[in-house]
Order: sequence, then C-alpha cells, then structure tokens
Amino acid sequence: MKDFSELDLESLLFDTPIGKKKIDLEGSPVSGVRMEVSKAYAGIPVLLQKVIDQNDQNAWQEITNKIDYIYSNLDFSLGNLDKETGFGKEVQSQIKHGKRLLFKPNIVAPLVIDPTTHGEGSAAIIATEWSLIAALMRWFHDKLNIHYYQMALGEASTSTFLVAELFGKTFGQTMTTEALFEGKSFDIYGGWGFYFVRKYLADRHPSSHQDDPMKGFENSVTGNYLPPGQAKDKLMVYDLNKIHNDPSRGRTVVVPDGANFKEITLHKVIIGGDPDNAEDLRNYPGCVLVNVPKHKIHAQDLLTNAIKNLGIGLYPTLCAFEGDKNAETWKYSYPAQTLPTYKGKLPHCPWMLKIDEKTNLPMKDKNGEYIAIKTAGMPGTQSDIIRAVQSQKVFMVHVSDAIDMVNISHNPDGKAVRIPEGFVWSSLDCVALDFFCARYCFKTIPMAEALKLKEENGWPTEFVHQVPLAQLEGNNIITIEGFDSPLFRYNLYRYAEKRGVGQQKYYVIGWDSLTESPLVSLNGHLGRIENSNFYEMITKTLYYNPNTILYDLQKTILSYIQANDSLTGSKLYKDLMETFDENHDGVIDYDEMGRKGVETTQFSNLATALDIQIKEKYGQLKGGFMESIYFLKYSDRNWNEQKHDFTKEKLPGFMASVAFDLSRMDNENEDLFVKGMTYGRGKWPSWQMLKYLFENMYLYGSLSLDDASPWSIYGKAFQYADKAFNSGGYTGSRDEGATDPNALTKYYAALSKGAKPLQFTFYVPVDYGKLNNHPIPNVKETTDPQKIFTAHFNGGQEVW
Repeated sequence: MKDFSELDLESLLFDTPIGKKKIDLEGSPVSGVRMEVSKAYAGIPVLLQKVIDQNDQNAWQEITNKIDYIYSNLDFSLGNLDKETGFGKEVQSQIKHGKRLLFKPNIVAPLVIDPTTHGEGSAAIIATEWSLIAALMRWFHDKLNIHYYQMALGEASTSTFLVAELFGKTFGQTMTTEALFEGKSFDIYGGWGFYFVRKYLADRHPSSHQDDPMKGFENSVTGNYLPPGQAKDKLMVYDLNKIHNDPSRGRTVVVPDGANFKEITLHKVIIGGDPDNAEDLRNYPGCVLVNVPKHKIHAQDLLTNAIKNLGIGLYPTLCAFEGDKNAETWKYSYPAQTLPTYKGKLPHCPWMLKIDEKTNLPMKDKNGEYIAIKTAGMPGTQSDIIRAVQSQKVFMVHVSDAIDMVNISHNPDGKAVRIPEGFVWSSLDCVALDFFCARYCFKTIPMAEALKLKEENGWPTEFVHQVPLAQLEGNNIITIEGFDSPLFRYNLYRYAEKRGVGQQKYYVIGWDSLTESPLVSLNGHLGRIENSNFYEMITKTLYYNPNTILYDLQKTILSYIQANDSLTGSKLYKDLMETFDENHDGVIDYDEMGRKGVETTQFSNLATALDIQIKEKYGQLKGGFMESIYFLKYSDRNWNEQKHDFTKEKLPGFMASVAFDLSRMDNENEDLFVKGMTYGRGKWPSWQMLKYLFENMYLYGSLSLDDASPWSIYGKAFQYADKAFNSGGYTGSRDEGATDPNALTKYYAALSKGAKPLQFTFYVPVDYGKLNNHPIPNVKETTDPQKIFTAHFNGGQEVW
C-alpha cells in the first residue's frame, strides 16, 4: 500500500497553483483510489451473458480478473482509511462480539441482469455494481479476517416486490425478492447479481478456510428467513423492507431531535434487537454497516451518495402502523395495496399535501385550499433516519462507487449516462464524503481562476463550473458561457452537520493508480502530488439532472426566462420567483420546491402506475398512460372535475429542460411564434414555441401526423385499442411488448381508404386536437373536465 506515512506532512510545502502551500490534514479523512476504468467493471454485462448462456469459462475468468483488479486497488482506499482512523480494529471487535458486517448497496431497481436476454438490464447503469461488492467483501475477509458467514447483504429497494411478481407471472414460478437480489432463482437468471458475488468469493477463497460464501443462497431462493443470530454458517441476503408480514423483524426507535419523524421503524438486522430482550438480541445482534452507494445525480435532490443511500434507502416500504397487522396503508410508502413501491410518504420537499390514498389526489379543506404542512424536506428526512441509526450505536463505513458516475438520471429510464471517472471513495463520515464528492462534481474551473472569480462576484464558494447562459441578440436567444454552482443554493451538508450526522470539513488521502501518485486535497480541492507539485484533478463533465434543472443549472434557466421576457413581454421570471422564492432573496434554493408539494405528491401516482404496469394485462400501456397524463391533467383547474392545479409548479422545470435540449440540437429550426427567430445550434426557442413543442410532443410524440408516436400518451391508447379490440391488426401483435413502429402510419392510411376507426376516443382540451392544423383520428376536443385527458374504449365501457 502506497501512502505518505514516512513523510512529515505537517511541515511539507508543495508547489500549487496558488503558491507554496500545505495540503489539507484536518477534518474527516476521505480516502480514495483512482483506477483504470476499462480494467474495472466495464464490459462485465457482456461477459456475464456469455457465462449464463454458454457456460463460457473464459468469460468468467475475464470477470474474475476485473474484480481482482478492483480488489487490488481497494486497499489504496480502505487500507489508507484504516491507517488514518484505525477502523479495522473497531470492525473486528464488533464482529467478534456477534454483530454482522452488513453491506448496503444502492439497488433502486433490481433489473441489472435482463431475465430474457441475460445481458445488461434496464437498471444496470444506476445500481451499485455487484462486482464492487464482491471485491469489498473479499477485502474485509482477507484483510480483516472476517468470515463470510459473519457478513450479510441488505437492501430496501422500491420496486423489488412488483418485479418479483412480474418474474413469477412471466416464468410461472414464485420468485422471492431475495432471489431477485441474487440474480438467480433455480434455473432463472435475472435481477441484481449477488449469486455471482458468491461465485467469485468461492473461487478466490483459500482452501484452508472453512466458511463457504455459497451457503445462504438456498435461503434466498426458497425464502427461508433466518435472523442473523440463527444463520450460523450462512452469508444471508435480507430484504430490509419486509417488516409487515412478521412485525418481530422491526423495531421502532426514537429519533434524536427528530425533524420530520419523532420515531422511525427499522429492520432489526440494521439496529439490533430489543435491548431489554436477551433472546431478541441473540437473534438480532446488530450490525457494522458498510454503506455502498452508487454516485448519481438525483431527480429530487442534488446527489445520490452516502447520505441518501441511508437517508431514503433504509426506510422500509412494507411497514404498517403498529397494531394494524392486516393494514394496507403503509407508514412510508405508496400505494395502499399489498405490494408498496415508492417511499412517497417521506417528505421529498418541504411542503407536504395530505393525500387521499383511494384517489391518489391531494385533499382540500372546507375552503377549497390544499391541506398542507411545512416539513424539513429532504434534509430532515435523510438526517432523521441516519441519526436514528447512529443512536443505536451502529458503526458505519461508507464506500462510494464512483468508478462510473451516473449523470442525467438516477432511474432505470434509459436516460442515465455513465461517466468514467474511475474513483472509489471511503470514509467514516457520510457528510464529509458527500460534500467532497459534490465539490468534485460541480467544479470545472481551476482553483486559482475560481478564487479570483469568487472574490470578484462575492460567491460563497469557489467550487463552480462552466455553464451555458442564454442572452438576447436581436430576435434570437443565443448561448454564451458563464459560471454557476448548485452549491450556492444547497443546504443539506450544513443541515446534516448541525444535526450531528457528520462534519463538512475533510481532507483527502489515497492513491492514483493511473499516474502512480498520492491523492490529496488543498483547501478542499482534489489533486495529486508529483515531484512536490500539487496537480488539480478536475472533471470535464457538466453534471445535472433534467428533473432538477431549475436548481442544478439555475443561472442557465433563469437567464433563458429573462431573455424571453425581454423579447416577448412575458412575465415568466416574475411568476417563477413568486412561486418558488419563498424567502425573497432572488435565489431558488433546493429547499424551495413550491408550496403544492408535487415532488412528494407525484409518488402516489407513480406507485399506482407502476402497480398497474406490473399486475394488469396491458399494464405497460395503461400504467404508462396514467403516469404521464397526470402531470398535464392536474396542472390546470379547468382540466379536472376536482379543480386541482398542484402539478402546475412542475411543468416549468419540465419545459425548461426541453428548451435546453432544443438549444443543443445540431439543426436550426424556425420559431413559429416570433418572426425571424430560430432555435437549435446554440439558439433557444421562444416560450410560446416551447409550450407548443412540449405539449404536442408530450401528447403525441410529434408535431405532425406523419410522425405521431405509438409510444406517446395518445399512442399508448391507440396500441391498447388495437391489441385488445382489433387483434393487433395495426401494431402487428396482441403482445404489448411487440409493436410495429409504423403502426400509426398504417392506421392513418387505412382510415383514408375507408377503414373503420378503432374503438377508442382520447379527449383533450380545445385547441389540443390537431397537429399542423390536421385533426387527429380518435381525438376529440372537449370542455368537460371529467373527460379531459382521459381515454375511452369500446364505446365508453372502459375508461383510462
């Protein structure tokens, strides 16, 4: 292991971009390694497909070589952290006294191995890599002499129950959620991949050791649950959601200075049994928690990393209120059915609306106002549960999977982008770790230049990145370069420090395997030391999430809106600030997410839609339709009979994200609403053009009938009508997973020749029923709020 242990760092001065300086040595240590991405887990899904389908041993050998490479590099991160903190002895001591070493990955969705192709699944990019868990478990086994039967894996994923049910329907046999984490159930492959963690560990297991990492796999497949204290020789997998069916698995603990929750129910695998019950403590001795997040840009927050992997990831979905064993109304999740998914009852934004779980709509008081309460938002939600776990004396080690960071999306929606950064970071302090990672993500300006800009502009931090800004030029809105930082308006790390979760002050140690040089930090800036010189290490990526673009790229979006106001006389900026800027400081903080609680309210709809997608025949079509139309239908009081408008606050962010994408198109297009204006190739559309594009693309997937999409909202209704009532005559199949992309074109051609229309009607508001002034088949304009944005089938016998 390479380190600075032989040097007197406190007295050494290094040549840096800002003069002779000492490196950071105060705060919480954040230890890391940078490795060559191509030698790590890149390419494993393709190799694993060969292993599963062809029993290709050469492919398996390549996989094990890649995990070996990760394992050999982990010591630069964890080994240096141990030298700095001595955490290894503490872990050994607690395990010796009966606790389990519990690894908690981020498996927000479990489809890493596709169950049909056995290749890369839809969630492969966004989940903690199973290969990293394999290397980590081996490190703790080999370096700290912890047996595999003293370890366990636990996760509280949002979608495992429904995906397991889908597998059961598809393959005709029951699959447990634990088997889904394994990625193998009898002869079925699909899921996350822990079975292959076991296989790797068994292959690399010294013959002199008696513990067998394969033991426990059968328990996962059969659902034979054993509490840690009874799993004497097994490496167990625990679904940390499962408390309702056996309430003895959970324990409710008080939250120190709780903000959103005064008490929280957690699985005893995490926090141990009842301190006053000796038998319970024998069954649930507690854990040392190894928190292994996947570093991602998030859709309701800034990052998914160490804090969020615990702060949302430890709340159980299948957890009823005490004394209500048969209830289907859950403490933390939706929908109010047997299989909950989204943890939508957790405050994801400060303002929470009371939800009617039968309709999934917000409730109003006698005056017609939403019943809303002000919460501590995401900072409170996350800090509450971490403080609850800390209060139970749970020792934690945080290891961030940043070999591939994830940009744009944290969901399995096909939009997530791998960014090969090559890092694995470890720390005992989740606040310090996340603060450091955030600073790395949102810094593209070298330190010396950034410090000058900070002083000139009065910024609170020099950790800034280059961003595109919009500027009015004649009748066009063009793009120029500017500077911004989400850290100007993000409060979680300060809040969590104040709550006692951790501290923001950190220093970096570690090793860069690419240049064979030590990793350090200078005033919080990541760098490496070579020949007494400090070299900054700076990302080249503009990290952001389109769902939070108003916060992530705020200066970009506000400059666009202000330019549009100047051009067209609109008052978009004024309206936006009145909606979001609650403290009237001219900045929209991440804690200012609107007063109608849509960030949390949407989860009830998403959960119900997902339930439909998994459970119902043609559920992918119906659930997809309902999930998408929700945001339009409840954005205008005239479009629904309850006169809701709570999603109205969400639409400007959606639209701004589209505007940003349109400005980056390779081709230039005419703006239909402002004479002489174009968009694309660095130019932005007018807001009127944006609204026209957004609404038509959202509803129909196109601006013309020629290109209307079968996968649009309208297209899903068309597909269902064709498959359910027309034997798939236009889509080519009754199977919802098989649709001819030219199905609508065929349908329109048949109609022009006198064919009978399909039995469906899609109702839209007035002026929404045409594309390029051509009426859209099966679309009817109406002013009836009960019908607007609904689809009627078979003469109205079925309504979406």
